[in-house]
Amino acid sequence: MSPILNRISTKCFLAAILFCAAFFWNCGTDSTNNQLSSVDVEKTSVSLRFSYTETPLVDSLVLDCLGPDTLHLIHAPGNPDFSLDLFPSDHWSFKAKIYANGDLLQMGELEAKLSAGAAVNLSIQMHAIVGFVYIEVPLGLNNSAGVTRGTMTLTSDKDSYTIPMTQTATAGIFKSGMLKLGANYDVEITLFGEDGKGIYKLKDKFLLTEDSPVPNLTLNSLRSQVSLMVNFAPEKNVELTLPLPAGYRKPKANELLITEVMAAPDNKDTTQYEFVEIYNGSLDTLILDDCAIGLTSSSSTKFIPLTVSEIPPNEILVLGNPNSQNTPALHIGTDGWNDMGNSKGFVILKCDDITLDSLYYASEPDSLHPNVVPAVPSGKNGASSQLNLEQWKNRQDSTAWKLATPTPGIL
Repeated sequence: MSPILNRISTKCFLAAILFCAAFFWNCGTDSTNNQLSSVDVEKTSVSLRFSYTETPLVDSLVLDCLGPDTLHLIHAPGNPDFSLDLFPSDHWSFKAKIYANGDLLQMGELEAKLSAGAAVNLSIQMHAIVGFVYIEVPLGLNNSAGVTRGTMTLTSDKDSYTIPMTQTATAGIFKSGMLKLGANYDVEITLFGEDGKGIYKLKDKFLLTEDSPVPNLTLNSLRSQVSLMVNFAPEKNVELTLPLPAGYRKPKANELLITEVMAAPDNKDTTQYEFVEIYNGSLDTLILDDCAIGLTSSSSTKFIPLTVSEIPPNEILVLGNPNSQNTPALHIGTDGWNDMGNSKGFVILKCDDITLDSLYYASEPDSLHPNVVPAVPSGKNGASSQLNLEQWKNRQDSTAWKLATPTPGIL
C-alpha cells in the first residue's frame, strides 16, 4: 500500500520554504557566508527503517516526522521502510508506532541532523510497551478433530481474563486484549468436543517481556503426528503432543479446493499469467500421484497430470504454464498446459478418476448455467476469480467468489 502522506497546504508549504530560506539567510549586505536562497535549498534523501520483531495481527506502521516540515505517514504491515525527501535541519524528530490487534503495541523515537543534499540511512529501534497472547489452532476444513469450542484463561497476581475461541473456516483463534509487560501469567487452554467434553487441556506459565511481548501457540500438522509448540520467552520452549488424526495419504472429498482461477491475464502486465490455485484444507499431507487438472474452453476437456507428488497441510499449489517466464518455478505443477477460455470455461480437479472439486466460470450466466463463478468480460482482462474461504461450503454459489487482483499462492 502506498504511504498516506498528510502534508501542509500549498500556501503553508511555500511559507515553510521561505521560512527555511530566511533561517539560513544572512541579511547583512556585506556578508556572503551562509547565504542561501529558497532555490538553493537542497533536500536530504532519507531512508528510514523500523527495527522490530514481527508479531501477529500487526495493523499498521505509523511514522511522524517533526522539523521544518511535518509529515504523518502510514505503511501496511510488512513494509517497514520509509523513503523521504526532507528539508535540511539540525533538529529532526522521528516518532514511530506499531499498532497490532487494534491497539498501540510498540514505539520508537529518533533525533537526527540532516544536511542539504545528503543521503542518509536511519533505523528506529522499536520497543514494546504492552503485549498480548495470540493462539491459532488449525482445525482443517472438515474439523476432523471435532473441536466445537474452546476457552483460554490468563491469570496474573492482579488480573484474570477468560477468552473464548473464535473459529474461521480452517482454524480456532484465541487472542487476548493488551497485557502489561513484566507480569507473570498462568495460562490454561481447553478444547471441547461436540459432547461438551474436553479434548485437550494445556496449563503453563509465562512472563511477558519487551523481547517477547506476544507469546504464541501453534498447532503444526506433520505426516505422522500433530505437535503443539508453545513459544514463550527465549528461555522457555515447551513442546507437547496433541492426539489429532494426521498422516500421509490420498485426498478425499472437501479437502482439496480450487480457490483461485486466472484465465485472462492482462497482456500489458508482464507479471500476470494463467493459473489455477489449489488449497489443502486438511490436517494431513496429501499424495497427488494420481491427480490431474482438467481445463475446458470448448467442447473438449484435457486432463493434465500433476507433476507435484504431494501437498502439505494448509499449503497452496499454483498450477501454471511452465513455458511462461512469468510463472514462479516453485508454483509450476503441470506439463502441457493449454490455453483457458478467457470469458468462460470449466476447471476440474480429479484424483483416482474421482472429481474432488470443479467450477464453471463465465462473464455472465446463461440458460444452462444460471449460477456461475464470475469471470472478466471480453476485453477487460487482468482480474482473477477468487474464493472466499469462509464460504467454501457454498463455493458452487457465485456469491462465494469475487473478481480481484491476482494473488497466486495467497489465500
